[in-house]
Amino acid sequence: MAQRFEEAEERVFDNIYICRKCNAKNKTQDPESTSCRKCGYPDLRKKNEQFAG
Repeated sequence: MAQRFEEAEERVFDNIYICRKCNAKNKTQDPESTSCRKCGYPDLRKKNEQFAG
């Protein structure tokens, strides 16, 4: 099993949000006042940090 590095996890998961409508990745500091970059849907969720492996 691979090791987990804090620097890599921060780069991959920090400030990344997923659109609940079209599943596009959005990088933002403030998800409450940001809408999706592709479809404009205002509801974003935090990217999951658990690996399914």
